[in-house]
Amino acid sequence: MKNTSALNNLEFDMGKGKYSELADSLEYWAEQFYLDEEVSDAYGDQIAYLLYNMSIQMKEIKNA
Repeated sequence: MKNTSALNNLEFDMGKGKYSELADSLEYWAEQFYLDEEVSDAYGDQIAYLLYNMSIQMKEIKNA
């Protein structure tokens, strides 16, 4: 596994954004990973699956 230390300092500020906007972004990137022929190997499919399911969960939380 690659060193992820750069990700340890990653922050996300929703600011005035909405969870639905973030969920839409996750869904968009899931589709890009899934449809991109260069990354549509097992990792691309796994990333697409995770991002898409995260977007679904975020939309359910928003509606709760």
